[in-house]
Amino acid sequence: MLWLAAAAAALAFLCFSLWWSRYRVMPPSRVEERAAARFPDGFLWGAGEDAYQHEGSSFNNDWSRWERTTPAPIDRGAVQERGSDFWNKWREDLARAAGDHHNAHRIGLEWSRIEPSPGVYDHEALSRYRDMLRTMKEQHRFTTFVNLWHFTLPLWAADDGGWENPRLMERWRAYVQLCARELGPWVDWWSTMIDSQIYALTGYLIAEIPPCVADTQRALRVYRIMIDAHAVAYREIKASTRSPDGTDAKVGQIYFFFDVHRRGFLIDVPIRRVFERVFNWALLDALSTGRVDLLLPRAARVREVDESCAHTLDWIGVNYFTRAVSSFAPLSPGFVSAARQTPWTTSDLDWEIYPEGLHRTLTQVHRRYPGVPLFVTECGLADADDSRRPRFIVDHVAWTHRALEDGVDVRGFFYWSLTDNWEWKRGPWPRFGLYEVDYATGARRARPSAALFADIARTNALPATLPPSVLRAQRESRLPEDLDPARRGK
Repeated sequence: MLWLAAAAAALAFLCFSLWWSRYRVMPPSRVEERAAARFPDGFLWGAGEDAYQHEGSSFNNDWSRWERTTPAPIDRGAVQERGSDFWNKWREDLARAAGDHHNAHRIGLEWSRIEPSPGVYDHEALSRYRDMLRTMKEQHRFTTFVNLWHFTLPLWAADDGGWENPRLMERWRAYVQLCARELGPWVDWWSTMIDSQIYALTGYLIAEIPPCVADTQRALRVYRIMIDAHAVAYREIKASTRSPDGTDAKVGQIYFFFDVHRRGFLIDVPIRRVFERVFNWALLDALSTGRVDLLLPRAARVREVDESCAHTLDWIGVNYFTRAVSSFAPLSPGFVSAARQTPWTTSDLDWEIYPEGLHRTLTQVHRRYPGVPLFVTECGLADADDSRRPRFIVDHVAWTHRALEDGVDVRGFFYWSLTDNWEWKRGPWPRFGLYEVDYATGARRARPSAALFADIARTNALPATLPPSVLRAQRESRLPEDLDPARRGK
């Protein structure tokens, strides 16, 4: 009879844990009030552009071709043509940022523009990027950030097997050398790539972005290649830009982080650890220590020591937008679900607004990689009517200040982004910009949030009194989405 009681107790506990995991309501973010809190002298305030997401008129790459396939892979059948048109409107956009008191700015380079055919370089494209950087540096006195690669591959590279073909690494090496040599005098901080783990996992495991492969072993292999690609770029930039006095360029990587929580207990405990390690830490750990330890469910584990990858992070760019609440999902790739299941305020993309997670992320990165400076390189909100963005900015800047006070070496905050952009698979409808873009005419219009962020940058401090838009958003910040008429039906 004792074993029956034990079995019944175990069954009851299991049922309770499953119920808890399904119906648990996660607590909302705490509010960090820091009115008039000042930032250190020299703290950087900025925004920026990604190459494919902002330039428009970029058709010689795998993303542009994929958008035109059938059935249409982009939300609402959208296809990027001119887009935000930063390629032609860069002078006026940079002037807007300078007029808003930004002291730093980031641009991205589009590989397919610079190398339209293997070994053939478009020096007019390079010249335009050089003009952008010279204007940023000399006219506007920006601290400049440049990213070399983000998701898109030239058609010739994609058609030759992409990153899985060893030949591409040599073309990558030559591309990096060229960019470093031609643009280096105007670049303060180099990023080799953005969100490289997302490319490996979403392009080769979940199959939601090019090359749209669903193969766990290939995903693991590309994940490993991303580590090598960064290390190769790191060494080439260092070798190509060293100044006569021996000063090296600062080379790092911009990386998307989730603040990972677990929904339940029992199996959700190891699930959270695996999710956090695969998504947040495995790649950066390898670039920090040279110890490669990669594991995806259903794939052979990769464990090795590679000293060529070690100590190749001079800085880390933290991209933070929301938290992930992980739970066991046997039918999902990797057996993990990170779907939002909280009733708190969200963006137009249904991403929960969770500012406290930025502080947790900055603190964790700082402790894991001591001595490596951090920048908040992307932190923004899809909010077409700009009703939630002011509060979003104030709260995330406040938690960044708290991180500074706690000893985290964070040196700048970049809102994502200056203007509306092409949000990859979602297309143009999510509106992230401080400036609204009329995609029919290309015209820009400042949203109220632009003035708020400009005031923070001008004073190097949080507002002493909160603007009415922030106070209104604070009162409404716990409104469940199904009761919010502005977002009903999205």
